[in-house]
Amino acid sequence: MDKQLVWHTKSIAEVIDTLYSHEGGLTKEEAVRRLKVYGINKLPEGKVDGLLVVFLHQFQSPLIYILLAATITVLLMGEIIDSFIIFGVLFFNAVVGTIQEGKAQNTLRALKKFTESKATVHRNGEDLIIPDSEVVPGDIIILQEGEKVPADARIIMSSSLKIDEAALTGESEPTSKNADNLKVDTLPTADQKNMVFKGTHVVSGNGRAVVVKTGLETIIGKIFQKISTSETEIPLKTNIRDLSRLIVITVAGISTLVFLLGVSSGKMAQEMFITAVSLAVSIIPEGLPIVMTLVLATGVWRMSKQNALVKRLQAVEALGQARVIAVDKTGTITKNEMVIQKVYVDRKF
Repeated sequence: MDKQLVWHTKSIAEVIDTLYSHEGGLTKEEAVRRLKVYGINKLPEGKVDGLLVVFLHQFQSPLIYILLAATITVLLMGEIIDSFIIFGVLFFNAVVGTIQEGKAQNTLRALKKFTESKATVHRNGEDLIIPDSEVVPGDIIILQEGEKVPADARIIMSSSLKIDEAALTGESEPTSKNADNLKVDTLPTADQKNMVFKGTHVVSGNGRAVVVKTGLETIIGKIFQKISTSETEIPLKTNIRDLSRLIVITVAGISTLVFLLGVSSGKMAQEMFITAVSLAVSIIPEGLPIVMTLVLATGVWRMSKQNALVKRLQAVEALGQARVIAVDKTGTITKNEMVIQKVYVDRKF
């Protein structure tokens, strides 16, 4: 099947013939075969890290690296108690972060199971309800009010069918759909009236459509691919890296200066080296990571009270830096539901 076909310009008969399907639907055996060929109709999910991996991730910070180096240095100097105190602080910091991120992962996993959706398909001449992940190209899907569209499909029958496409186009008003042929190849998604797309919802009416694309080949799948390849860095992570660089430069400069001044004044080189190392360790703020973690954990807890789920601790600080979110349409980032919560008249509620 040619992935570059412009499905909205094809007649119903052409689409069905191209997909080797028919209006009675695929047979169960053919559906199983196509599922093996095209894969499940699902966007790939990132690998869920185990508890040990999440714990080790807590140490992936330049500031933590500096403190670990300080711990080893203090231990080599014979200050066993001080080294264990610094390591204990780092360990406690990692435990707090692991507990919080572990809770977030468990909640997200539970939400994914809760939000698994079904699809109604026409196979072997009868309607079947199956998990939408099992929908394959060539399937005839039944579109009914209140249901989620399981895949990109070409409409073959429509009765007052309206689709909410806010998730893709940002349009707040539902789009009327029909089975008419369209002649223009380069129509944007919002103008393809004879197509329905994965992730949108049926607002009213009903209809039937033949699936043309599933999984990553869908419109929302291509958006997912673009998002997944974009690289962004949390502001707090950048700040920590800059702070760590400043600490290293400051510590190295002061320690070197103290060592050189001591040696030039007649002190023993070994004695001045120990003094310089002790000074360097004392400058490093070993309490900073635990303070940051506790502050971020408090932010996560406060967010949870507002029914907001934060996957990573450092994301709280990034969210806190947002002051203005500018979008052209309400449906772009909301549920497309606008409800009056408060009314002010002459500064009075």
